[in-house]
Amino acid sequence: MLNVALIGLGWWGQTHIRALHEKSDKINIDTVVDLNSDLSEKTASGIGARTAPSFEAVLADDTIDAIILVTPHDQHTDQIVAGASAGKHIFTEKPFALSKVEAERAVAAAEAAGIQLGLGHNQRYGAPQTVIKQMIDAGELGEVMHMEGNTSHDTLSGSHAWRHDPAQAPGGGLWHMGSHYLDLFQHYAGPITEVYAQALDVIIPRDTASALLTFESGASAYIGNVMVTRDNRMGNVLGSRGWAKMTSPATIEIAMRGGDPKTMQLDLIDPVRANMEGFADAIAGRAAYRFTNQQMIHDVAVLDAMGLSIKSGKREPVV
Repeated sequence: MLNVALIGLGWWGQTHIRALHEKSDKINIDTVVDLNSDLSEKTASGIGARTAPSFEAVLADDTIDAIILVTPHDQHTDQIVAGASAGKHIFTEKPFALSKVEAERAVAAAEAAGIQLGLGHNQRYGAPQTVIKQMIDAGELGEVMHMEGNTSHDTLSGSHAWRHDPAQAPGGGLWHMGSHYLDLFQHYAGPITEVYAQALDVIIPRDTASALLTFESGASAYIGNVMVTRDNRMGNVLGSRGWAKMTSPATIEIAMRGGDPKTMQLDLIDPVRANMEGFADAIAGRAAYRFTNQQMIHDVAVLDAMGLSIKSGKREPVV
């Protein structure tokens, strides 16, 4: 059982608790930390955990094996470096860092310390996404030509102060939600070489954002997000032999050239728990983690290019 400390008890920190508490036999949330001490005490009491006064106090606690960071984006790199120095495995929510340079610094510290890094791009673990990846790898869809992904909802349209800070999310929801597809499509089709992005202010700043991606393989993709609309999710992969659509968390619609669309029913998977348990398995040596450290860096390099494209209004290379 991996003994973890959870840092940050806001919207997504609570999602981790719902995914893991009394639902995983691989991970135990031992300690919780938040700037709001009342929230820490209330949360700890509700799940039978301990509280700690600070991130630094967790680093000094020898009973903690790993740390889950659900903290503002600009804190990730320094916290990963500090955690690595203390010998703690680190799972961080996305984006992994706010620049490629910072991502490389975090990875260098982790690799020097021999710790496992985890990343909250949980789409790689969803049931439809996993099956589509298997279909791509088996050549069932043929050559991947184009991909489309949009996760939109109004969860962050209210008073989530730091999430609306342009320094934390230069492209609004592309950094918070759209980046899931950036990572997933890298998982499907390999490295991204070029982006064209835009972020518009319609109701609130940067509430409508999208990007076009070009891949080293020759594939293309669209990713988008609207922060002030009803929950809507779309994920399509179009190949030379057919296409696959994620129609729900447990269904895929598949159509091959010359045939009619068919719906595949899947067992529902909690991707947050599956990702965390994949992280725990990697630490225990039971299985390889579904992410490489270089892929974590590449995700951030693509965000760098998106940020440049939003400012320049032009296509920008991923470097």
